[in-house]
Amino acid sequence: MSGSVRDALLDVHRREREAHLTGDAALMASCFAEQIWEAGRGQLTRISRTELEQRFGAYFESVRYSLWDDLQPPHVVVSGDGRQAWMAIHIEARLAELAGGDAGRERAFESAWIAVYERHGDDWLMVGISSSVVDR
Repeated sequence: MSGSVRDALLDVHRREREAHLTGDAALMASCFAEQIWEAGRGQLTRISRTELEQRFGAYFESVRYSLWDDLQPPHVVVSGDGRQAWMAIHIEARLAELAGGDAGRERAFESAWIAVYERHGDDWLMVGISSSVVDR
């Protein structure tokens, strides 16, 4: 895999991290294709970029991240034709709840996921994800 392709995919990961730490739903949405597949909780769901931006917007209004760091380097694999890729990621995170009955409560957790990406012009966009979260 060429370094530039790996660097481009790792840049997507860096943008996702920045979006979480700054609460920027638009930046987070810029990492997604128009539609993505999400596997989790025993279900497979198709979600639009607009829905994801709204979901992250509401989420980021209710929490503030103080930590979102890799526990191990992301594992990046690119298809032979260079049009698709996947990345395995394992992070640790800490956030504070901002609203509701849990306001002020801090939460520390680990999350691991595998995300699938497609090349759209010069951009790599997420088209699928399956993830898990465990509290620390």
